[in-house]
Amino acid sequence: MLGGGCKPGEPGVVAVRTPSQVTVAPGVVAPARAEAPPDVVGVHELERAFEGAAQMIAPSVVSIISERAVDQAEIPAFLRPFGPPDGTVRGLGSGVILDAKGYILTNNHVVDGASVLRVRLFDEREFEADVVGTDPKTDLAVVRIDADGLVPAQTASSDAVRVGQWVMAAGSPFGLSKSVSAGIVSALGRGGMGIADYGDFIQTDAAINQGNSGGPLIDLRGRVIGINTAIASQTGGSNGVGFAIPSDIARVVMAQLIAHGSVERGWLGIVMGRLTPALAQSFGYAGGDGVLVDDVDPKGPAAAAGVRAGDIVTHLDGKALRDMVALRNGVAQRRPGTKVEVQVFRDGSTRTIDLQLGALPGQGEAKGRRPGAGKAKPVPAAASAHGLQLAEPTDEVRARWRIDVRKGAVVTDVAPRSVAEREVQPGDVLSEVGDAPVQSAAQAKKLLDKADYARGVRVRVVRGGIGRYVLLRRAP
Repeated sequence: MLGGGCKPGEPGVVAVRTPSQVTVAPGVVAPARAEAPPDVVGVHELERAFEGAAQMIAPSVVSIISERAVDQAEIPAFLRPFGPPDGTVRGLGSGVILDAKGYILTNNHVVDGASVLRVRLFDEREFEADVVGTDPKTDLAVVRIDADGLVPAQTASSDAVRVGQWVMAAGSPFGLSKSVSAGIVSALGRGGMGIADYGDFIQTDAAINQGNSGGPLIDLRGRVIGINTAIASQTGGSNGVGFAIPSDIARVVMAQLIAHGSVERGWLGIVMGRLTPALAQSFGYAGGDGVLVDDVDPKGPAAAAGVRAGDIVTHLDGKALRDMVALRNGVAQRRPGTKVEVQVFRDGSTRTIDLQLGALPGQGEAKGRRPGAGKAKPVPAAASAHGLQLAEPTDEVRARWRIDVRKGAVVTDVAPRSVAEREVQPGDVLSEVGDAPVQSAAQAKKLLDKADYARGVRVRVVRGGIGRYVLLRRAP
């Protein structure tokens, strides 16, 4: 029995301790350890799957920091006091490493118009990035960095993705790097969303927010199945409706951008129509999927191969076509000159037609910059005489560098062979430049940019909570 004045250890008394310390009195048989119910075991296995997927994708996800110059003349006078003080707008997005040579896939809107691009890796290293190529029609872009020890992500075919499947979104929402969120695939084949010209999006309720753009959507094996690109929201935050570009489309675009710096798309030369049940019945077509040919360009490849208005296209290279989005994207993923096989339903029977795709009219205006053919504008750390890259002491920056300051400029990078190389290091805080107290990184940059480094400029550096003065001067 328990209690009743008996002491633990006496015959017939069980000593009550923590579960790991339970002992049984002599002569008492201990019950067998209970096994976890099957449903609990399943929960643990699911948890381990999420943990493993997050760990697997982590070293492949990057933050992309962009800077864009703003023409103050374009801003209404009454809004200028609220605009960026140095005329530069800074943005943050995400990306995923898909090649050990430094190729990173992201969204076009993350890099569009940027004069400065930097990539921050999982291990906090930062590198200047070159734009390899962009494709606004799919909202995809490829950038490249010159770095060692990169870990490319694994990919999986988005064609195998199913509604209800567990997925995770990785990236830097609101600047919070190394973040993941979980949900399911809510729908597939979302087109006509106004997000991009070529849309066949994976819809998910995994939380996608500002800053997630360009990051990967992964399955529970840690494989990339999509690139997060947009949300449906009236507030700017996640409402549980996010969209990702399927990996099968992204891989094709990435390969073309790396090889050619731009994307050239094939062209059939038909006007596609939605195949409603009533229309299908009117043509004697019993199927539910397919694309109705509303019209044919007489000078296009489809007309030359014998495709006619009123045909119902059912397959492209042996793959069944769900709707117009599937056919349009399937053709767009193939380059001009590619030979394809289409199956059409006509006059009660199916026939196969071989044709060679033409070039989509109006292509070529979205050329990218090939590696070595032109870099983004050098970052301030490399371009300035002082060689310092500075950041505002935001909550994230203070947590990253383990500093407790509210004012000043946090040093995040020091350029080699600069005047500051021997005196300043990342994690330092500049509290004074000359005689001026530093209130912000923007102010410190302006003061340092104007300094005479032949004579030298005095700065106060706070490191480990202790300040000291140093002189930044160019060697004679």
